[in-house]
Amino acid sequence: MDSFIQNNQKIISVSDVNNLAKGLLEKELSNIWIQGEISNFTAHGSGHWYFTIKDQDSSLSCVMFKFDNLNLLFKPKVGDELILNGNISIYSPTGRYQFNVKHIEVSGEGALLRAFEDLKKKLELEGLFDEHNKKELPDFPLYVSVITSATGAVLKDIINVLKRRSPLVHLTLIETPVQGKQAEKSICESIEKANDYKEADLIILARGGGSIEDLWCFNMESVARAIFKSEIPLISAIGHETDFTISDFVSDLRAPTPSAAAEIISQNHSNLLKEISSTLKQLHLSIGNSLKQSKDNLLSLSKLIRRPGDKLREISQKFDGLEIQVINQFEKLILISKNELDLLASSLNERSPSVLLQNYGFRLESSSKGIEQSVIKILKDKKSDFLRNLKTLEAVSPLSVLSRGYSILTKGKSNEVISSSSQLTIGEEIEGKLSQGKILTKVIDISDED
Repeated sequence: MDSFIQNNQKIISVSDVNNLAKGLLEKELSNIWIQGEISNFTAHGSGHWYFTIKDQDSSLSCVMFKFDNLNLLFKPKVGDELILNGNISIYSPTGRYQFNVKHIEVSGEGALLRAFEDLKKKLELEGLFDEHNKKELPDFPLYVSVITSATGAVLKDIINVLKRRSPLVHLTLIETPVQGKQAEKSICESIEKANDYKEADLIILARGGGSIEDLWCFNMESVARAIFKSEIPLISAIGHETDFTISDFVSDLRAPTPSAAAEIISQNHSNLLKEISSTLKQLHLSIGNSLKQSKDNLLSLSKLIRRPGDKLREISQKFDGLEIQVINQFEKLILISKNELDLLASSLNERSPSVLLQNYGFRLESSSKGIEQSVIKILKDKKSDFLRNLKTLEAVSPLSVLSRGYSILTKGKSNEVISSSSQLTIGEEIEGKLSQGKILTKVIDISDED
């Protein structure tokens, strides 16, 4: 509406008044900071926030548009004490006086801590923190995905620790912003990405220290649920030792710092040499027990030798076969031991210095040869003793007596051995067993004289 002059007064429209007032306010009261308490709050479907702040005497209407609140790390609540930055303006269509908020900070940490405790309680009741829901970390993780920023010192710290303690671990960086409003979505996507690849044995979610606002993206519900949903075990390594986030509670393990996370996953790698040494000792003990059992079996078999002659020769042959069997068994044990050692050597080549494993292999081979030589010597000594005893038994055998010209006389079908003339009658047939062959004769005369 065009202005006109009446009685020397310039008349303007309502819109002009509002626009002039708006211009004056925005010029004089721009980029100011105001502190107050939220008395009401509305999050409109458009994404804009409408709320009122107040002090003891006054209140002020505020608006924070969607493009300004997108980067805010928390959502204000009624009762929060806030510090706001922006400019005073007027909404021209209604002439409403308001504060256009560009940035919000918490006056103290009360609001953030309340939000933290509320979400923690909610997720705890749902069971996201329960121990039985936590996945077990692999003993020897070789492929580890690290979700963090590529520009910070966190990644360098993790690399330095693993390079020193466990150089065989392969690290994959999933570069992700770890601060600000966009970090929430990026962290969730990175966790999903690591699970989709299915190449990692373990995930480390890491960030250096900072204020509660800096770490707030790790207190977001979506991040907590992404961690809980992960099929790959995840270690939360956020901030310093005194910093705690929701991610720490829902993760499978909390590390005080990113460097501590690297220390944890490399711990078992450091103990690998001790485990190999223990395995070698168990192998020596097993071989010793097998040899003792074989020796006991030989002693038991030697006690079963009760007959001279052919039976002794048969047992001798069995003894020879047993000797071969024991040697073959021992060689088989050595072969198995060598195969196991080869497997250990192969594993060690992937995880620890190969020179130490090679030294263990030489020591085991030397010990095995010494044991083998000792067993063969024992077997030879036992065989010599056995043959000597065999000759002794053959010397006292009845067959040996017959070979010196004596004979054995028997009578009747019972083959009763005749040791006295009183056992005979004249005309009775008797049989004589000689060293070579037999004779059949009759009794012609009987005499009691010696």
